[in-house]
Amino acid sequence: MIVIYISIRYHKMPSFFEFFAVLCALLGTFLLATHGNVKSLTNSPLALFWGLVSAVALAFYTAFPKRLLQKYDTILLIAWGMFIGGFCTNFVAPFWRFEVVLNPVSIGCILFVIFFGAMLPYLTFLYGVKYIGPTKSSLLASVEPLSSTVASVLWLHTHLEWIDYIGIGCIIATVFLLSIQPKKKEQTAVQ
Repeated sequence: MIVIYISIRYHKMPSFFEFFAVLCALLGTFLLATHGNVKSLTNSPLALFWGLVSAVALAFYTAFPKRLLQKYDTILLIAWGMFIGGFCTNFVAPFWRFEVVLNPVSIGCILFVIFFGAMLPYLTFLYGVKYIGPTKSSLLASVEPLSSTVASVLWLHTHLEWIDYIGIGCIIATVFLLSIQPKKKEQTAVQ
């Protein structure tokens, strides 16, 4: 979605490497999610709806804040975004209605999720958007399904099939494709 938006917005087609990286990222994610079998992915219509809403939201907050990131500090933008998001969420699920036993372990878990599950990932992602642009940042974020797969293999002892290794290879290829910088032709001065 981001590549399409950037192409339309700036009237610029993606480079060959970016286009091929998009294909590799999509194929790799598809293979890891379905093991190559479309019928193995069973989602309810509601899950599909919220997945698409999430994808649009990701595309929006990746492509939109370019001017904001140039004008304001990234940490300030993350803080305001989390504050506004948390405030709005309280209209749907107020925090005071949850029954939580507060002890050192639960407080530690909450703080871990806040810092390492929300703040730090969004902060590093937006720094990536600021320095390498929304297209490359979103394509590099395709490593997330790969990290989830590795975590499930290590901690849940999930078995990988041969098709999963192809998906892993596609996602790793995405990173390598994005690191390739085509050489610009040297301009010679005419005298």
